[in-house]
Amino acid sequence: MRVVWVCGVLLGLAACAPAAEPVGKLVREYWDAAFLGGEKAGYYHTTVTESKRGEQTVLRITRELRLTVKRFGDLATVRAASGDEETPGGKLLGVFMTMDLARNQQIKLVGSVVNGVLNDSIDDPNIPKEKQVRREIPLPEDLITYLTEDALLKERKAKPGDRLTYRLFEPSVNNVIRVQVDVKGYEQVPLDGVSRKLLRVLVKPQKIEGVQLPSTTLWYDEEYRLVMTEGEIPGLGELTLHRTSREKALAPNGKLRDLGDQSIVLNRPIADAHSRGKIVYRVTFAKEIEDAEKLFSVGDGRQSVRAVTPRGLELVINAVRTPPGEAGNQLVPKEYLESNFFINSADEKVQELAEKAVGKLMDPWEKAQAIERWVKANMQGVAFTEAMATADHVARTLKGDCTEYAMLAAAMCRAQGVPSRTAIGAVYVVDRQGAKLAFHMWTEVFVRGQWLALDATMGRGSVGPAHVKITDHSWHDVRSFTPLLPVMRVMMAKPKMEVLKVE
Repeated sequence: MRVVWVCGVLLGLAACAPAAEPVGKLVREYWDAAFLGGEKAGYYHTTVTESKRGEQTVLRITRELRLTVKRFGDLATVRAASGDEETPGGKLLGVFMTMDLARNQQIKLVGSVVNGVLNDSIDDPNIPKEKQVRREIPLPEDLITYLTEDALLKERKAKPGDRLTYRLFEPSVNNVIRVQVDVKGYEQVPLDGVSRKLLRVLVKPQKIEGVQLPSTTLWYDEEYRLVMTEGEIPGLGELTLHRTSREKALAPNGKLRDLGDQSIVLNRPIADAHSRGKIVYRVTFAKEIEDAEKLFSVGDGRQSVRAVTPRGLELVINAVRTPPGEAGNQLVPKEYLESNFFINSADEKVQELAEKAVGKLMDPWEKAQAIERWVKANMQGVAFTEAMATADHVARTLKGDCTEYAMLAAAMCRAQGVPSRTAIGAVYVVDRQGAKLAFHMWTEVFVRGQWLALDATMGRGSVGPAHVKITDHSWHDVRSFTPLLPVMRVMMAKPKMEVLKVE
């Protein structure tokens, strides 16, 4: 039942690697044709294989979504793959997921269950086992598996008005989550030119790190066989899956709609926006938003909100361009100094570049600014080729978009003893369509008790009020793209923004 919202996490934020060939005897297989905005754009493929592990029978369930998307005239193939291993009795044995981070770089998450605890790690042959990121996640006794979830409505003989809840482990967010299922009722649904009587079911996952993932609507026939699935993928639009044959699922795609720019259009341009001292924006949402004041980051001295209602707010952003004259009393947690999977400052190449950029400088703010300049001068900007490459990968390719610039700059700062993190939000740009805020990532450093922003894609030595911050993260102990979920929440709110005041 989780189909669409899981793909939303993966596809809304990163491209993912295709599933591996099924291992063992193929015992079950499903094909769905995938449609974006009504046009066929790919397929969704589910396989169940059976094998023996000693005396134990193991069922391996793999779910792969493959879509072709069109943006600014260019076509790109986007894939998501994840699954689990379980016993025929519904006991979870393990989970897995593979993501493309960049060209020639993947992240492979694997986990096995031992005594009710999921032990997961990033499977990377280039990282020594003792240095790989690992977690131990206690699993609740009522946790269900993929196949148990698929059979749940039939086993419960669900009828209109029923509400079901359950918990499962979802690899895409690397967490146990609770799911609520509401059985709505039978409807006449036009499908392939024929009106069919189908049972409509609404599936809503719990919030993940304060972010409500999209709900999914599913339609079943009277034998509880899944017929159609529908939901929205932020950034891609409405995705519909039709259960069908292999031949129809793999048939040529339709005339794909160009997704174009996902930026937030402003009502007017801002002259010399990045040099300003203060900008006030009015933000209006397409619908009422719970905790609207939490959509944007506040409390770091740059941003604040006022005049908050469920349908909008005013966002006040001030430029903070220099650290305090004296060190503050605030201590920064060590996670902002430590090397991790994404911001791996311990890498030899990252450290080499940091030394080259900094030279003999000793002041932490001057070090950070020197690193920003070096990354700006030496990186080659390329769009849509890297999803979320790790800093060591970027240090060797020196290619990428804003995410790679931000990750490398943050890692180089940590290599020089300057605490750092990435900030995620939107930045002011002007193109042929006018003034807008484009989704963006940059770097923040902690100097003398103050977080300060730098943007290596611009190399201006500081960041002004034309950077709108949604969230930030150290990427400590992270195995997925959950730090980006707050951006998805803003996208789902479909905000309109007006410039109210510029100083």
